[in-house]
Amino acid sequence: MFHPTWIGALNQLYAGTSPEAMNLNGKYLIPWVRLGELPETLDVGEKLWGSLEELAKNVA
Repeated sequence: MFHPTWIGALNQLYAGTSPEAMNLNGKYLIPWVRLGELPETLDVGEKLWGSLEELAKNVA
């Protein structure tokens, strides 16, 4: 909402057209064309997932 729409395509354009991107197998890009890093621990994600599952039980 705060950036021009063309900026939203930068990661995809880079990954699909850049020769350097061929060496990024298994990596992921975060805005804007930066390498994302995996967290050292998955504890927070697992806790969030559990909380979301509990909330979903109450909705469905």
